[in-house]
This record gives sequence, C-alpha cells and structure tokens, in this order.
Amino acid sequence: MNDMSINFFAVLTAAWFCVMCFFTFQPGPGTIAVSGRLTKVVESVIGIAFYTDEEVLERRIRFLAHPIEFAVLTVLTLKAVGRSGAIIGVVALILWSVISEGLKIRIPGRHCNGIDMVGNIIGVGIGVVITLLT
Repeated sequence: MNDMSINFFAVLTAAWFCVMCFFTFQPGPGTIAVSGRLTKVVESVIGIAFYTDEEVLERRIRFLAHPIEFAVLTVLTLKAVGRSGAIIGVVALILWSVISEGLKIRIPGRHCNGIDMVGNIIGVGIGVVITLLT
C-alpha cells in the first residue's frame, strides 16, 4: 500500500468509528427511535412485515447492527494499518468490542449485553475474513 491509501483508509476508519460511537453511546430513547425507523425501512423495502412481528424484526436488526458495524470497522482498520499492524489492530478491535458494550451501563436507558459483545466479536472475525479475501 502506498501512503495515500493508508491515509484514505485511516480517515475512513476514524469517520466510521465516530459514527459507531454516536450510535453506541446514545441514550435509550434515541437508539430505539433510530432502530424503529430502520425497521420501517426494512419492512417497506422487503415487505417482510407480512412474515414476522415488527418487534421481533427490530430486535434482529438491533442485533445484526453489531456484527455489521464491527465488520466494517475491522476491514477499514486493517486496510489502514496494513499487515504490520494487523495483529495489534485485531486485538484492539476485540478489546473495543467488549469495552464499548460495558460502557453502556453508564448511559440512561442502555445496558451491557453479552449477546451484543458476541455479535461485536463475530463482526471482527467477519471483517478479518473479508480483509484476507480482498
């Protein structure tokens, strides 16, 4: 990789990290509003409301957000740090996937969820695989 692409991916990584933190550290009502709107979009685009309860769909979307967010963050991070920083990057991402969930305890209306931690770590794994395949 040349210096220009490393800087490009570093900027994208920082931007994605900021977006993730915005959603991660919102108070309970804010995050519920966002996931509710997303659920409505999914329902209207796929027409899935005919096949499942809206509350079940929203819970699934809220869970899937975790591995997707961390997969994207992992791909961007690994592209930014290159092979030389890959191991440190993956360790840092796994640590952040646990720490970010634990920090939610201090946010009104939020909670620390072990299943979400697992989803975060799965996302890191998916991101590593995607990076290796590209």
